Amino acid sequence: MRPSKRFILIIAIWLLAAVIVASNRALADEPIAGEQSILLYLVLLCFALIAFFDYFQSKHFRALHATRNEPSGLAVAAKNPIAVHVKNTGSRTIRFQLTELAGAELSVPGFPYSGVLEPSESLDLKLAFYPVKRGVITLGSLQALIESPLGLWQARRRFGKTQNVNVYPNFTAVSNFELLAHGHDMSHLGVHLKQRRGEGLDFRQLREFRAGDALRQVDWKASSRYNKPISREFQDERDQDIIFLLDNGRRMRSKDGDLSHFDHCLNAMLLCSYVALRQGDAVGLMSFGSEVRWQAPVKGRANLNVIMQRVFDLHSSTAASDYVSAAAELIKKHKKRSLIVLVTNADGYLGEELSIAIKLLKKHHLVVVACLREEGVERLVNEDVQDFNAAVAQCAAAGFLKERKAAIHTLMNNGAIVLDEHARHLHVGLVNTYFELKRSGQL
Repeated sequence: MRPSKRFILIIAIWLLAAVIVASNRALADEPIAGEQSILLYLVLLCFALIAFFDYFQSKHFRALHATRNEPSGLAVAAKNPIAVHVKNTGSRTIRFQLTELAGAELSVPGFPYSGVLEPSESLDLKLAFYPVKRGVITLGSLQALIESPLGLWQARRRFGKTQNVNVYPNFTAVSNFELLAHGHDMSHLGVHLKQRRGEGLDFRQLREFRAGDALRQVDWKASSRYNKPISREFQDERDQDIIFLLDNGRRMRSKDGDLSHFDHCLNAMLLCSYVALRQGDAVGLMSFGSEVRWQAPVKGRANLNVIMQRVFDLHSSTAASDYVSAAAELIKKHKKRSLIVLVTNADGYLGEELSIAIKLLKKHHLVVVACLREEGVERLVNEDVQDFNAAVAQCAAAGFLKERKAAIHTLMNNGAIVLDEHARHLHVGLVNTYFELKRSGQL
């Protein structure tokens, strides 16, 4: 129980009146005691009695109850819907302010919430948790400040217990992909599928000849047997391995918006992994830089959770990334020819080292290098120069981009497939590249 703002305001007004009365009497050289002073003390006494009466009318404080659903997991940098139910089980109107006891790594838009509940009335709030950091965070309990009947006191009540919750990479894109895939309209995500009916690499089935089928699809033996044109239908190869080689060194700490490049990388990997698992391929990963983690390729949509659990608490650090050692370690761990997706933030300084790593990987695998572009550097190049410092910064940015462009050309000349994208568009670029490689038969 604590005094409310109304209580403090009344006391402040009384003290101000007492100071004014005392000052007037001091200037008039009159004794402090007098009718005005007695009146002030009577007012204070009456207020004290009213405050004590209001204090002891606290039974209705226990009539307020609040609950919220307990999330099993949250997505970083996304609004995770949370339902809060508040009910007044008493016979008096309750004024309250409700909030969530959360740390700096979690914000709750809409809290604190101020409301009024009549007797036996309930309220359902649709709010959202917005985590800004992956890993394990602690959710506090709900806390309510309940006003006394006259508004002079506030009681603090807590509902529920604290719990630890895992914050995962943003799986919103996966949910959107699943919904759009059922309607065969994935262009809203920027994913463009090229229709190529019957021209995959794995035999699927025999069917009647259709308009538009190529002559090489016709199965002449089956056609003579059934006395009508029969075509062979193929599908894209399945049971292939996709391995993500994730750089979690210092170059992935650059930020675009609320998320670092490494967080954008994990979000993109999550969507691409889901797409690959949905296509019947196996997905694995290996991180290098600040921490090495290995997940052997797994198949099936249900195993997306295995991949997510492996990296949800993985963060970039200030450690330097050794591309050559990472490539050699991956070759030791995985011998089968696979699609290796190396996600990093490359520049001219690392061009030679990265080229050596690509050459090692190319001996055994098909390699895609996803290079993350820094929007801040590109904006700096296009800004108007106002002073000498701005000119120096712009020259440095232009030099950085020139060296980066040269490094990308070197990677392409060494046989790597290079995806040069802004971090926030990486998920679309990876999925489109995956589909193109599947349909080209390069795996």
